Amino acid sequence: MNGDTLEYVDPGTAFSLAGVLYLLLSIAAGTHVVLNKQNEAAAFSWLGIIVLAPLVGAILYWLFGINRIRRRAQAELPDYSISFRESAGEQVVDIDAMPDPWQAHMCLGMGVHDTHYVTGNRVEPLINGDEAYPAMIDAINEASHSVYLSSYIFEYDQVGVQFVEALVNAHHRGVAVRVMIDGLGVGYGFSLVRADRVLRRRGVKTARFLSTWSSNGTRFINLRNHRKILSVDGELAFVGGMNIRAGNLLGTTPEEASGQQTEILSDATRPKRSKHLTQDVHFKVKGPVINQINAVFAADWQFAAREKLKPPVWRGGKAGSVCLRALLDGPDDNYQKLQLTLLGAIQLARSRVCIVSPYFLPDKTVLSTLHLAVLRGVRVDICVPEHNNLLIVGWAMRANRRRLLRMGVHLHESRAPFDHSKLFIVDDYWSLVGSSNWDSRSLELNFEINLECYDPTMNRQLADIIAGKMAQSREVLECTDRHFLLRLRNNFFRLFSPYL
Repeated sequence: MNGDTLEYVDPGTAFSLAGVLYLLLSIAAGTHVVLNKQNEAAAFSWLGIIVLAPLVGAILYWLFGINRIRRRAQAELPDYSISFRESAGEQVVDIDAMPDPWQAHMCLGMGVHDTHYVTGNRVEPLINGDEAYPAMIDAINEASHSVYLSSYIFEYDQVGVQFVEALVNAHHRGVAVRVMIDGLGVGYGFSLVRADRVLRRRGVKTARFLSTWSSNGTRFINLRNHRKILSVDGELAFVGGMNIRAGNLLGTTPEEASGQQTEILSDATRPKRSKHLTQDVHFKVKGPVINQINAVFAADWQFAAREKLKPPVWRGGKAGSVCLRALLDGPDDNYQKLQLTLLGAIQLARSRVCIVSPYFLPDKTVLSTLHLAVLRGVRVDICVPEHNNLLIVGWAMRANRRRLLRMGVHLHESRAPFDHSKLFIVDDYWSLVGSSNWDSRSLELNFEINLECYDPTMNRQLADIIAGKMAQSREVLECTDRHFLLRLRNNFFRLFSPYL
């Protein structure tokens, strides 16, 4: 029409262009995998996905396979390591003055991570939300200077409401309140109301760590901040694996557990027993290590909120006898430092290794190190949930049972309610507690914080807690999944262990 002619496009040409595009995407993504993936198994897995589905595979690799955090952290937080070392203060441990087994362990630890060990700390285990939440809310209510809260999950349920009210009240008293929630974890739970939005509307400063649906978040969707930190006035801190949600209340409400009634909620709105109960252990910390904990929060907050904090400094002197340090892990400059610490601790074990973890899917290096410990005569006990809250993870874990039993490991499976505790002790002096699980997500992808502790008394406390858990568990003496289809299902999902 009007002298115009319609140009005919040969379908074969279009298909050829699409083929060239697919080939270029496959080559580009595959080249990046070969040059940057240090884990051979993960590299071959990604190459297989990219070759079989070039377009989809390249997109998945762009979203989930590339670690962009290390480069970004180095650019935005250049003084992080310096401030972390300087936060040790005068309580730095003289390693040469420590007992012989401690010296070797500490020298190895300093080789892995240059954060100083500090003495004069007190660490108190808090069992379930029934003990942890009242102590945490009381600390917020008594705050006079600052409250720093970081959580992977902060549900706006009947427990979350209490925390929100305490935080808002602290803000109204003039306390500097900062609340950071992981960008993916903030969406957990059944409530459509997000705790950080309520806090923000009421004047509290909040931030989401790598918000999933932001312009930047989709590029970091597979990297999560799994740290749980509450630090108050530089005098008291809480660290561990416990999120803020009603399911962690196994018996009484927080008010009843603390022996007092609160005016925050009326009797009609106090928390009811959740249908999805979760066991857990959290830790109340006093001592100079709080300076290190505050430095971790300050660095994360600067990264997420673009605000530089000046946390208060511990000035309380000696609070206890525990020698410890904050041990970080993440896909930034602290990449795989946790795994090296675990491997070193197992290799140095002389008599026992006890592990409690909700998700136990370590790689073959960790499993081989545990096997070698058993061959040296070390007793290795591992306690995991009998029924996992994540079905696929539970199936993959069941596929490893046969191998663990053949290695000579004593495997215990805890009955309901689901146990989310994360405890690790070696011999009678060393322990590790915090937010990390024994899986690839914690060891490679998540940002984690743990406390590496040297103290016989604390070791005995944790040993008693672990013994109590094992007494209520069932020791696995043989694999009962004899049905072919069950074994096939479990071993199929075991192949995805690096991504679970």
